[in-house]
Amino acid sequence: MSFGKNVRRMRQDKGWSQFQLSEKTGIKVGHISKLEQDEGDPKLSTLYKLMDALGCSPDSLLMDVEKMNQDAILKQTLERAMKLPELNKAAIIEVIDGYCRACGMEQAFIPGNNLLRHFIAPRERLPIPEVLTGSQDAEP
Repeated sequence: MSFGKNVRRMRQDKGWSQFQLSEKTGIKVGHISKLEQDEGDPKLSTLYKLMDALGCSPDSLLMDVEKMNQDAILKQTLERAMKLPELNKAAIIEVIDGYCRACGMEQAFIPGNNLLRHFIAPRERLPIPEVLTGSQDAEP
């Protein structure tokens, strides 16, 4: 993924329009549009403004995901996950820990320690994101 695609993805992850990113960075909307289309190279000051507004590392902004190794992609994915609400973070930790245990790795947490238990009342279910259900009116 190119610099421009990274900027667009991170902006969209925050639910911002180009105008909103422009307001937060002081960069003109037209320039943001050109950056997202990979037209021209940004100045260092522009990179700093984008990193500050998007709350990202230089790596996640500049790296071409299609050319990254799996460790770098995992790092970038975890950086994105760190911005999720606590309940979602706990769910991701449970999934990763369960997968690691299924692969024969040592359990990361004390046996019986269910992180989600601290966030979810008994019998409460996590909502399934619409993107995973494929339908807006599907029951979680």
